[in-house]
Amino acid sequence: MNEAGSGDGLRLESFQRPCYQAAMQYTRDSKGSVEVDGDIYEWEIRRQPQPKSGGKWEGMAVTLCLVDFKREAIIQFPPPLRPNGRPDVEKQRVNVDAVRNAVVSAMEAGWNPTSRGKPMVFDVDADGH
Repeated sequence: MNEAGSGDGLRLESFQRPCYQAAMQYTRDSKGSVEVDGDIYEWEIRRQPQPKSGGKWEGMAVTLCLVDFKREAIIQFPPPLRPNGRPDVEKQRVNVDAVRNAVVSAMEAGWNPTSRGKPMVFDVDADGH
């Protein structure tokens, strides 16, 4: 290997990309748990992306509930798109960080996981906000 400035036109440089945030965690599991503010929330895939009438698509849906409580929140993510703009029809992996963000977003939007009642449905972006 040649060092920088050795005269033959090759340079050895160290490329460092800045790390602004931690790497996202993805899993192929169909259920799991996340911790938010010291509480454990269980999540489970309710639906993978699927076509709707009119050529539209529904994204993945995940069910959330606080451990030892029954009130659920259904989080609907947008359908993933390929670079050519068509929907990605493959089985999707779950972004655990997006699920964690979705718990916070659902509670900010009015979901009380310790109350009783029907499941509440929330639409979030791909990052769970």
